[in-house]
Amino acid sequence: MTNSPIDEIKDRLDIVEVISQYIKLQKAGSNYKALCPFHKEKTPSFMVSPSRQIWHCFGCGAGGDIFGFVMKIENVDFGTALKMLAQKAGVKLTPLNPQIQSEKQRLISILEEAVKFYQKNLWQNTAVLDYLKKRGLKEETIKEFELGFAPDEWSATISHLYKSGYQPSDIERSGLAIRKELAQAEQISNLNLNQKVTLSDLYDRFRSRIMFPIRDQSGKVVGFTGRIFAGEKKLNTVKDIEAVGKYVNTPQTLVFDKGKILYGLDKTKNYLREKGETVLTEGQMDFLSAYQNGLKNIVATSGTALTPYQLNILKRYNDRLILAYDSDEAGQMATERSISLALSYGFNIKIVTMENKDLADFLLEQPTGWQALLEKAVPIMDFYFERAKKMADPKTLEGKKTIAAYFLPKIKKMVNALDRSYWLEKLAVYLNVPTDSLETELNSLKPMIEFENLRVAADKEEKEDEIEPELKGSHLYQMNAPFLNRGQILAERIVALAINNPNFIKKIAAEINYFPEPYSQIIKLLQSKEFDSGILLEREKIKDLTTNEELIKIIDYLYLKNGYETELLNDLKIDPLTEINKNLIELKKEDIKDKLTQLNFELKQAEEENNSEKIKVLLDQINQLTQQLINNNG
Repeated sequence: MTNSPIDEIKDRLDIVEVISQYIKLQKAGSNYKALCPFHKEKTPSFMVSPSRQIWHCFGCGAGGDIFGFVMKIENVDFGTALKMLAQKAGVKLTPLNPQIQSEKQRLISILEEAVKFYQKNLWQNTAVLDYLKKRGLKEETIKEFELGFAPDEWSATISHLYKSGYQPSDIERSGLAIRKELAQAEQISNLNLNQKVTLSDLYDRFRSRIMFPIRDQSGKVVGFTGRIFAGEKKLNTVKDIEAVGKYVNTPQTLVFDKGKILYGLDKTKNYLREKGETVLTEGQMDFLSAYQNGLKNIVATSGTALTPYQLNILKRYNDRLILAYDSDEAGQMATERSISLALSYGFNIKIVTMENKDLADFLLEQPTGWQALLEKAVPIMDFYFERAKKMADPKTLEGKKTIAAYFLPKIKKMVNALDRSYWLEKLAVYLNVPTDSLETELNSLKPMIEFENLRVAADKEEKEDEIEPELKGSHLYQMNAPFLNRGQILAERIVALAINNPNFIKKIAAEINYFPEPYSQIIKLLQSKEFDSGILLEREKIKDLTTNEELIKIIDYLYLKNGYETELLNDLKIDPLTEINKNLIELKKEDIKDKLTQLNFELKQAEEENNSEKIKVLLDQINQLTQQLINNNG
């Protein structure tokens, strides 16, 4: 069985050499270190492991393999990173079907010509220009985003494109024309290519509309959104506008799928990574108004709710979303669905409200008001939690059930286990119930099958057309210490310091009962096979112990953390064993505190039940643990 191109590229390229082409690496023991290129820092926290061919930043939490680094540093998707590295490694990829490639290029060429045609018409129409300026758009914005106008005629666009050398069948497949006998056609990619089409068979899809060209991430025009502009034939009622559609998008074609496009991303993608968060709005006018007023880390959907494919794209830049959808009913529904789906992808989400205005109208009144608006954005889980707290009395059993029934499904939608753990603990404290009880309830809830299926479908769709080999694999990951509780942080540090020393492993194994998962499981794995002193734990040896890829990923992370922590301790002239012993004492204290919290909860219940015998037993246990805590502090 031959290796996949991914494996072949990894075999041929060394991660240290590739990363060195972007940043300066310094030797740090068996690893390399550098200032992280993804966030500002003065002390190096970016580590690279040549033996494991991985990298991780202990400042911002980002990490991954050679593909993940190129994706992040170049702001590209996996398919593009694969092509770049394949060329560097001399690995040949299966090319795209030449016929499809030629067809796509022809359609894009037609759309580019249409952009010029619509632009020319706009600048000759003072009424449309006046309207756009009245809505707050500046001339430089109109020019930069190449806004245009489709004449109020049945075949103006078709005639222009035909005179420019394009065939009627190609114009139809571009989405700019509609076949009279198929007036309701929404799928252009499935048309009968062999059926002859003439100009008389077609009419313009966009008529008397302000045209917003839609470009893909690389800047190629792939479609349009057209906003109704009636001109002399004014549409005076909502019913009139609904009859023709206020907004009309290009239908799905070989090059356009509105569920896979984020308007403005080609202009703002660098700002998304630089700012570390993405403002998401709905519609071109909202986007353009914000962009021209200085809000650059923004994109827009050309519809309502986010799609899984769009979330996959956004995840490449950051994992923080600020939703600024319209406050009308449709906007609120879009927001609710987008929140649920984005949470299932592990995004941190905030919400902004604009008091019954859309973003464009808000900025028309307050051009620089977006700064204050974003400052007031509410984290979504905090929003949900505050709402839950107002639902019932947490001191009563029924109140506890009501609050948990509302909030637990919100936690269930979160994809990150550490996020779920954080909110479970917070809910447990508020309700004064054991975390284990809430976790049992959480596990009993039905999984978010709808969103899981959407994610799987999106992952399949994201595979590049021109690449046949399997592309799946976790090439980028994020491990954020702020989401760990103190006991987990201590356990992680202890195992990291001990991981490549068999004697240290034996020492902490004697205290394994104090370690939470997955660290206790990792200690057992490392104990299960003897390693020669001084030999580093290579990935192949770990694979002999477990096939659990998530566990292997954590061990890889801990291995790099060992290098990072060892460097810090060497600078401070602190012995690693001394630090392990110190952290073990603190870990035991945390374990005792957790047990005391549980016993105090049980004591309250026993007091409510007037169970004197149980109270006596619990008090004895509490006194013993308290004495242990005092002794450890001493």
